[in-house]
Amino acid sequence: MPNADFENRPLEDLLSAVTDALLAESGKQGIDAVVARYHVPRTDINTYLQVINRLHMALVGVQPSRRFVRRLKQDLIGAPDRNVISRVRHLPPRVQIAAGIALVAGFMFISRRRMINEARQENHETVPYIH
Repeated sequence: MPNADFENRPLEDLLSAVTDALLAESGKQGIDAVVARYHVPRTDINTYLQVINRLHMALVGVQPSRRFVRRLKQDLIGAPDRNVISRVRHLPPRVQIAAGIALVAGFMFISRRRMINEARQENHETVPYIH
C-alpha cells in the first residue's frame, strides 16, 4: 500500500514553490523557474496561479477582538479571569438573576438611606433653634 503522504509531496512542493515565487514578487521569472524545476506545463501553473489569486482576494485577514483573544487565552492556558462580571457569567442563570436582583436591591437600599438622611438634615436646618 503506497504512502499517501509520499504521493502528495511533489504537489505540495510545487504549490510551495509557486507561492514562494508569488510572495517574492519575482514575476514571470520566478514562475518560469518553477516550471523549469518541476517540469510542469505552464498551463498547470497558470491554473494554480488563478486559484491562489482568488484565494488571496477572498481570504482577508481579520484582527480578532480583545474579548476573543482573552477568552481563547483563558481556554488554552486556563488562566483564571479575575473580574467579577466574568465570574458571574459562569454561574447558572438562576444565580445570575438572583445576583442581579440583590445588586439592584442593595443599590436602592443605599440610595433610600441617603435620601432619608438628606431629608432629615434639611428638616433639621430649616427648623429654627429655640433656647
